[in-house]
Amino acid sequence: MLRCSGGEERPAMEKQRQRKVNNRSGIVICGSYGLGNAGDESILKAILQEVRTVAPAEEITVLSRNPEETKLCHGVRSLHMFDLPAIYRLMGRTKLYINGGGSLIQDVTSRRSLWYYLFTLRMAKRRGCKVLMYGCGIGPVKHPKDIALTRKTLNGCVDAITLREDSSLKELQRFGVTKPEIVLASDPALTLQRADEADIDRMMEQSGLAPHGAYLGICLRDWPGFAEKAPVFAAAVRYARSEHGLTPVFFSINHRSDGAAADQVVRYLENKPCILRQPLSTELTLGLMSRMRAVISMRLHGLIFAAGQGVPLVGVVYDPKVSAFLSYMGQELYEDLSQLSTESLCAKLDQALSLGADPAALKDSVDRLRHIEQHNPDTMRKLLQAP
Repeated sequence: MLRCSGGEERPAMEKQRQRKVNNRSGIVICGSYGLGNAGDESILKAILQEVRTVAPAEEITVLSRNPEETKLCHGVRSLHMFDLPAIYRLMGRTKLYINGGGSLIQDVTSRRSLWYYLFTLRMAKRRGCKVLMYGCGIGPVKHPKDIALTRKTLNGCVDAITLREDSSLKELQRFGVTKPEIVLASDPALTLQRADEADIDRMMEQSGLAPHGAYLGICLRDWPGFAEKAPVFAAAVRYARSEHGLTPVFFSINHRSDGAAADQVVRYLENKPCILRQPLSTELTLGLMSRMRAVISMRLHGLIFAAGQGVPLVGVVYDPKVSAFLSYMGQELYEDLSQLSTESLCAKLDQALSLGADPAALKDSVDRLRHIEQHNPDTMRKLLQAP
């Protein structure tokens, strides 16, 4: 087993790393990439932009579930995330290992994915890399053995952690993680720019949408309890159409699965709406979001995309990361999926649309998050420049 915990092992390992650091080059990035999720791909795009600004001469390798797709979409070298022999060899000469961003340190959707990311953190440190967790969300981690392993790994193997919201800081404190430098930042995807207006118009026309119509964006995902709430989402769509004149547009943040969630709602509707099932570039997704009057989203990055474009939003919380982000930006228009009702969802939509009449408050919140997002590349620069 790879070990890099605190105590006696770390000083010896640090001396070994110091001897080799001058001969090292390159940056390895690992996250939930190549799985068809626009949120994770937007995070990668933002991280790559910041790496290329901070360290333009460094070769970048991304660990991905679909290396060919990652090479094509992002213009980087890529290895399969489970090609452990090749990763082990690469880390022996790599300067910086970046874990992130997104919610990688959690055991709710999969304990095995948590173990994988902790293992790669240990491997990177053992092989002499500097180790940075970048724009991360932390938790939930519920199993006691997973908490203990997370605490040991992060304290022993990670040089710095930048976080996308303050609830993740509380999680690290709960775990007892104290040794890495910990910096509050925000989600890297907030820095991305939308496509040109002409390209957005063209995409809307190809999707059967008038470029300057009045739309309600909806981002859903399948989750335990979602099917029972599908009629609630359908009722909110009808309400948005009848009371506010908004035409629904369903986004697929994960193009492989979110269309099926939208279908569960559409079966309760008389008029069949537009469902964007195809994979879209981050720029086009942001551009389409910018044309919405409001967005209702279960998907975290549906909310981040909307917020970044100044669009009023309503969050439906299936995972604590959704409410954590919204609270961090000072936005309280969210409801737990389990508690969702037609009345509560329609009332929050009314509130969101009323905020749209005064966009300054949302803009101030987003500008603040974009400002502190700079802590992500600043921390990376600091690690790369350190001896």
